[in-house]
Amino acid sequence: MRTHNTLTMSNEQNAPQQGQQVISLQAISQNFLGAAQRQFDLLAYNLAASQQVEAEKYEAFARQVKIMPVQQLHQGFPQIHAYARALLFRQTLNDLANMAAACMDSCHLLCFLVKNEKQLTADPDQGNKLILETREAMARAPLQEKFERFEKDFGIMSETEDAVIAIAIALRVLVVRNGAVAEEDVNDDGELVFEFKTVQTINPPKGVEKQPEVRIVDTRRAFRVGDHIELSNSEMLGLSVTVTAFFHNLFRAVDEFGRKILATRSEQPPSS
Repeated sequence: MRTHNTLTMSNEQNAPQQGQQVISLQAISQNFLGAAQRQFDLLAYNLAASQQVEAEKYEAFARQVKIMPVQQLHQGFPQIHAYARALLFRQTLNDLANMAAACMDSCHLLCFLVKNEKQLTADPDQGNKLILETREAMARAPLQEKFERFEKDFGIMSETEDAVIAIAIALRVLVVRNGAVAEEDVNDDGELVFEFKTVQTINPPKGVEKQPEVRIVDTRRAFRVGDHIELSNSEMLGLSVTVTAFFHNLFRAVDEFGRKILATRSEQPPSS
């Protein structure tokens, strides 16, 4: 399907015309799944590197230029190690929240193009204006509102919404209160809950020659008011997998929405 607007949805049968920008579910999924893997790899690298740092090497690097910006404020190894980990944790949450938001922006625009193709192609100038207004409004919306827009505009809901929202809340907690959970951060059960996707191995019964089965299961970690948010290395990596699961769920829902719209449109008699 293709429109004549600046932004267009295309499939393999319809190549874009010169000067058109293509937006497709395949391109979106490749972009964000690739970004998720790069973020995961970089996080794993940084966690591994942090395990290899020694106090002596830290001091040797700090003093190799023979001068510091403010030497009396120089931090010892335990202090800077804790600070670096906290900074990595905050950066991880920031990256994941930004990726989730950007992915939702792209998918929302794609759904908008599919749903309103007839209106957008009838008047290209007005169509481009509507596209820009829709894209800018979605980009400005807070993460919670983005989920609400998907439900209101396209009837799309996400089973991993709470897990993604928790990441954004935790980022705010780290930035505003240095990780201390407050009343405004918890749900109706009084908890701020992180959800993780992990792999569970199911061993066959004894005496049965069979390969162990594996399945993806959900685990959780809850923090209450007054708790200080800290996650283990595996839990930090698990958040990346959780956001990737959110991507897959969103892509599946967008694909189903598009197919439903196209099927409905094909059943309508052609206009005279």
